[in-house]
Amino acid sequence: MNYTLHQLALFLKVIETQSITKTAEAMHLSQPAVSIQLKNFQKQFFIPLIEIINKRVYITEFGHEIAQSAQNIINELKSIDDRLVKYNGSLTGTLKIA
Repeated sequence: MNYTLHQLALFLKVIETQSITKTAEAMHLSQPAVSIQLKNFQKQFFIPLIEIINKRVYITEFGHEIAQSAQNIINELKSIDDRLVKYNGSLTGTLKIA
């Protein structure tokens, strides 16, 4: 499997918005670019991740499982970035103002 982090993020955004058009707007891409990346991502699996019926996006059960794994990967990458910032001496964390 040769999917990219960009494809994982794009797939997660499609799951979130349930729309290719809204995903394109949110990620500042064209709608055809999102469709192509989603199609390329889907080609790597033998089971459909989404179904498009009457221009509506439906996520399959397998698609939900892949989305959970993709979210875990993205979270781990954020954790790595946070550690890098921490070791670089920059401030990190959440600031709460009461």
